[in-house]
Amino acid sequence: MNRLLLPLFAAVLLAGAANATAEEAQSSKAEEAKAAIAAAEKSESEAAASGFEWRDTGTLIQEAKKAEAANDFDKAITLAGQAERQGALAVKQAATETERFKKMK
Repeated sequence: MNRLLLPLFAAVLLAGAANATAEEAQSSKAEEAKAAIAAAEKSESEAAASGFEWRDTGTLIQEAKKAEAANDFDKAITLAGQAERQGALAVKQAATETERFKKMK
């Protein structure tokens, strides 16, 4: 009888451990999505301050927030990453255009 219960007990333990690992991974992705959205918002505000905010950056952030709310964390991370990149490029564009304008004077 003990020989039958041991494999069953081991299977239950493994299933529980796998479930806990999946929940931890989901929680980690959720935290990663929150951080990515926060970074995108920061990048967007820097671009706005430079006066060169790109048209789609805010839309990408809103889509990332919707994906996060729907627990589609991979999509949220991807969209937020795109928005963050756009913000950084906008700041770079502002610096380039400012320098170019100075040379024209």
